[in-house]
Amino acid sequence: MYLPQIDVCERAEEIVILVEMPGVERNDVAISWKEPVLTISGQKRQQPDDSNARYMCVERSYGSFRREIAIGIPIDYKKARAELKNGLMKIHLPKVPAEKVHDTIPIE
Repeated sequence: MYLPQIDVCERAEEIVILVEMPGVERNDVAISWKEPVLTISGQKRQQPDDSNARYMCVERSYGSFRREIAIGIPIDYKKARAELKNGLMKIHLPKVPAEKVHDTIPIE
């Protein structure tokens, strides 16, 4: 089973999630949001090899994966973006501005 390693970082205006996924193609990954959980799922495929090869050692992992990350901070998922470059995915989750988090109701 393949399980990508992650780092979650909070910045002033966003949450950034770094996901290691060497050898994973962009088309093999999906990211979804269902408050308050971000789900990253997909598959790391084993590369085709020479059918005459006999492996002496296999340490790399392959297969389907799913990571669920609970985000305890209100985010604007409609403005979220992700990029996958050189085996590292960066997911940017903008925070909801503080004035929008707590609406007040006037009392008459």
